[in-house]
Amino acid sequence: MDVKIVKTLDPKCDAFVLRRPDGTISYLSAWSRAVAEATALKDFYLAAYEGENVCGVLPLVHVKSRLFGNQLVSQAFCNYGGILAENQDARDALFNRAVELAVDVDCEFIEFRNITPLPYDLHLVTDKMCMHLPLTRYPDDLWKSFDPKVRNQVRKAEKAGILANSGHLELLDDFYRVYTIRMRQLGSPCFSRKLMRSILEAFPDHSRIFVVRMGELTVGGGFVTHHNGFVEIPWAATLVQYNHLCPNNLLYWTVMKYYCLAGAHWFDFGRCTVDSPTYRFKKQWGPNPINLHYQYWVKPGRKLSIPNPDDLKYKWRIEMWKKLPLWMTRLFGPYISRNLPR
Repeated sequence: MDVKIVKTLDPKCDAFVLRRPDGTISYLSAWSRAVAEATALKDFYLAAYEGENVCGVLPLVHVKSRLFGNQLVSQAFCNYGGILAENQDARDALFNRAVELAVDVDCEFIEFRNITPLPYDLHLVTDKMCMHLPLTRYPDDLWKSFDPKVRNQVRKAEKAGILANSGHLELLDDFYRVYTIRMRQLGSPCFSRKLMRSILEAFPDHSRIFVVRMGELTVGGGFVTHHNGFVEIPWAATLVQYNHLCPNNLLYWTVMKYYCLAGAHWFDFGRCTVDSPTYRFKKQWGPNPINLHYQYWVKPGRKLSIPNPDDLKYKWRIEMWKKLPLWMTRLFGPYISRNLPR
């Protein structure tokens, strides 16, 4: 088994990901390339070869900062990652090469964002989950499956005159404005507009932006990716002063309806903390809960330190961030978030 660092886009790697049912969009080499170009982070795309055949991949991004330490992450700016392999030999070879690489670049730890845990002695964190909703070929069938409360919330937005629309790069500014407003309110540094643009450009046929508007005002939006029948909404936000009109419900229903008609099979509501308000919003749609198993290899002699917003040393920073001018959070947020690629 030969493991290589793939430095150029290799069609064989993408072909391997495409034929895997668990191969999400973030395993494609173009995702790593888009992230690296937008954030100036170093990417290491590992591929396991048996002869000329690819039998496993492991995309890694090198993140190094004073605030959050020196780490390798698989995969950055998404919910999923870790090792994608078709057999045990490929899995073990990729893991061992990742550890060697971490030692070479003096990393304190490696973060593997798995659904299924790796069978190694690693630190395990299980406080996050995703929710997957099976889509139907006909939107009406899906609509009828929802709880009446959910349908009434969608109708409430429609009766208030909120309209939904979708597009591509032409809607990025509208979405990004709402997204950055909401991130400041949450006390969290925003991701860069450049990152989102890079992903849209790398996946023109597999990414889309949805917005909901009242008149000329965009009150909410979502950034959506689609790969192999699997739809993800990694970033979504609404203006809180309009939440009583349920624009978020109309936004999510519009996305689901669009991809039902496009022939997709699953809708992923994204990552959330169990029993949080976000969790309760997603749960009402009736999706299947998917536990995430984030695992960490830690350098011998080091102690794992994962940033926790509930920690007192971060709480005061969060409160301070909420009070900063919006223009300042848009300017400095991307520099902070690139070192915390959640």
